[in-house]
This record gives sequence, structure tokens and C-alpha cells, in this order.
Amino acid sequence: MDEMMNEKAPQSATTPDNGDNKKSSKRLRVGSMLLMLVLIAVTLYVIFRDTSISEIWSALQSCDPLWLAGAFGASLFASLMFGVALHLALRVLYGKRIPLMRNIGFGFIGQYYTAVTPAGVAGQPMQLYYMLAYGVDVSYASLSLLLVNAAHQLVVLLIPTVLFPFRARLILDNLGGFLWLFILGSLINIALILFLLFAMFSKNFAERIVHKVIRLLTKIRIVKDPEKIEKRVSDQIELYQQGAQVFRAHKWLLFAELGCYILLLGSQFVIPYFIYRAFHLSAFGMVDFIALQSVLYLAVCFLPIPGSAGASESGFVKLFRVLFHSGIIVPAMLLSRVASFYFILILSGLVSLAMQLILSYRQKRTPKPTQPEAEIEQ
Repeated sequence: MDEMMNEKAPQSATTPDNGDNKKSSKRLRVGSMLLMLVLIAVTLYVIFRDTSISEIWSALQSCDPLWLAGAFGASLFASLMFGVALHLALRVLYGKRIPLMRNIGFGFIGQYYTAVTPAGVAGQPMQLYYMLAYGVDVSYASLSLLLVNAAHQLVVLLIPTVLFPFRARLILDNLGGFLWLFILGSLINIALILFLLFAMFSKNFAERIVHKVIRLLTKIRIVKDPEKIEKRVSDQIELYQQGAQVFRAHKWLLFAELGCYILLLGSQFVIPYFIYRAFHLSAFGMVDFIALQSVLYLAVCFLPIPGSAGASESGFVKLFRVLFHSGIIVPAMLLSRVASFYFILILSGLVSLAMQLILSYRQKRTPKPTQPEAEIEQ
């Protein structure tokens, strides 16, 4: 493993710079938060204009607290699994032992920045930034994030693919206008997985495809610096090649990562079922809810909207209306969204703040290296 990792992963591909990137990341985060708040406000206005607050409050008061606790527990378990998956990858790759709780902290950082930026673009870059700041080598940090992201993409497509044949009628009858989003999300995910596989196991083919795509984008003036983009993508493909070597050398790691993400996404997708049972309903089974939620997740996860705000709420009302009766669909949506998103947004934000405070304290305690007197005199 050490020989395989002798060549450092190129920092230009994945490593954020310190100064300007932190400022631009802050501006992106603030702008994304404002956009998310606007979208949430508009969505809630559209939903609440036909539902009174008193009706919602009455429905919420009738909920079974044990099933509600189960929904929040499933959400917390899913969030912890992000860190567990990262811990497994780093344990194989990295010679030094990194505490599980620190990796769980890295997982929460990724969730927070994924939630507050469009399409989650800042999630992994900020994870990488903090991993490097806490002393993890850039090669191992980059490769571990690549491995867990590969497992995540596979499972996002795997769950609805497996369940669709068994719940096709339920899904198709309720998708409505979200059908095209589901198809688009599926195609994007399939394209990403195919590129990942080609990059891992057929470097030359992947580079030829990338070259043709970048050349096309340059002709239509979307890409202004093709050489720079090709270099970055080539560095990333090299990282994928290293990932393939890891999976070949440690075959159990692939199944362990897939298992982690099946548990993780399964826990997220089962939250609407716990909310359903909290309203003392039992006509539909757990598989029905996992199937619909997995389809909704695939439909909205690639939208360039922070936290898929607006799309997730309206999609829930559309897909789950047949499972909940009309009087409780809005309260059910609110509870499901609070448990699966806003609860984790607050928790991950607090953990991210704690990780930053710990890092700042350590940096203040660490004495800066002094220059030799000869250099100072010069």
C-alpha cells in the first residue's frame, strides 16, 4: 500500500487553497443559505395557503412520540455512518490511526457544507480542507473521499433500481411531473458511475472521452482554459486508478463501504415510514416508503439548489399524498423534512463549529517555527 501511495495525489485536483478559497467558500455559503431560505419560504407559502396552522398543530399533537423518536434516531444513525464509512477507508489507507470520533466529525463537516451549497459542491472540498488541517496526508485524504463517494453513487442508484420492479405501479402513478427529474437524475448518476468505472479500469479510454468533451465545450465557449481543465481531470483519473488498486488489494473494503451506504441511505429513506406510523397509520409497508423516498432522492439530489430546498418538500407532498390522507400530508412533510434535513443541518453546523474551534485552539498552542538567525539577519 505504501508503494502504491508514494506518488502524492495532485493537490490541484482536489485541495482547496487557504486564503482566497476560504473567502469564496464563505461567500458561496452565505449566498446559498439566503437562496435556500427564499426557496423554503416560497415553498411553505404555496403549501400552507390551503392548510391552516391550527389543522397542522392538531395533527402534530396526535403523533406517537416513540415513532417520532425513531425517525430522528434513524436520521442521526445515517449521519454517523458517513463518518464510519470514512473511518474504514482511512484505516486501510493510512498508517496512522485516526480516532473514530474525529472521522465522524469530518463526516458532519461534509454534510453541513453539502447542505448549504448548490448541489453540495463544497461538501468534499471542505472535508478535505479540514482533514489536511488536522494532519491527514493529502494523498490518503483525497483517496479516502474518492472511495466513499464511489460507494455513495453506486448505492444511490442501486436501491431504487432493486425496488422499482416491485413497486413500479406505486412509483409511476405518483411521480407525475417529477418523472422527468427522476429520469434526469438516473441518467446523470449512471453517467457518473460509468465515468468512475472507466477512470478506474480503463484510463486511456476515459482520457479520450474527456478530451473530446472538453474540446466540444471549448468550441461552444463554455470552457476557456482547456489545458488546465484536462490537467485537473487527468489528475483525478490518476486518483481513480489508485482507488481501483485499493479495491483490488482489499476486496472486502468495497463490500464494507457499500454496506455502510446501504445502511446509511436505507436509514434516511425509512424516515417517512416512521412519520407515517407516528400518525397511527399502517395500511402501507416500509418497502413502499423506501421505494418512493429513494426515487425522490435520486430525482432531486443533482439539482443546483442548496439542500434541494423546495423540490424535496413539493416532491414529498406529490409522491406520498396517496399514502397519507390529505389532512396530514403537510404535517407529515414538515416532520419528515425536519428529521431528515433541518435536524442534521443544525447538528452538523454545531459539529463543524466545534471542529473549527478545536483547530483554532491547536493552531494557537502550536509554536510557529523560527527562522535561523542568519536568515533573520539577512
